[in-house]
Amino acid sequence: MVAPVTIPPLSESNTPNMESLSLSTLDIERNVEFLLGQIQLNHRPAFEKLYRTTSSRLYALILRIVSDQDEASDVLQETYLKVWRHTNQYRADLGSAWGWLCQIARNTALDRVRKTQRSIEVDLEEFDGVLNTLEADLPDLVDVSDLTRCLRRIKQDTQKALILSYVYGLSHSELTQHMEAPLGTLKAWVRRGLLELRKCMKV
Repeated sequence: MVAPVTIPPLSESNTPNMESLSLSTLDIERNVEFLLGQIQLNHRPAFEKLYRTTSSRLYALILRIVSDQDEASDVLQETYLKVWRHTNQYRADLGSAWGWLCQIARNTALDRVRKTQRSIEVDLEEFDGVLNTLEADLPDLVDVSDLTRCLRRIKQDTQKALILSYVYGLSHSELTQHMEAPLGTLKAWVRRGLLELRKCMKV
């Protein structure tokens, strides 16, 4: 039987290890891919290195969803427990390793928001940071600066509907509650927003 894994503690400032901020997105992607392979073999030093390499970026992503440092720290710990327990579910042919980590972090943070019935605040001024955090999870042809530029051209309600749906992963029913708008209206906003984005990105 495998003993429980110990997650490296957060620093005294209640923020995760900052080593990953010095790494490029490509470096992180390569490191994560290799480390997940080692963790699938229950290699604990690889798990600790994964935490040091990725925790600051995942923490930033989580904090933008839960908006509370203590809760973000708890969600971060829960995220890494899920990674340790479910690493065998990662498949390289279905997406990037970094994207897989981001998806676990997003889903865990959203579950926490749903349980506490909090709303998610969407501020396009901070959205550059969200996209940069998720850069490796975006299609290869998507440029973060171009995407942000195009989002700024879309009406505010449509921006919010797109971001909540495609970045934070809210369902249709959650969108209607969050934005207090009819489902038909929200679907129209999302469709129109996607069309405008595609048109803008082709320019």
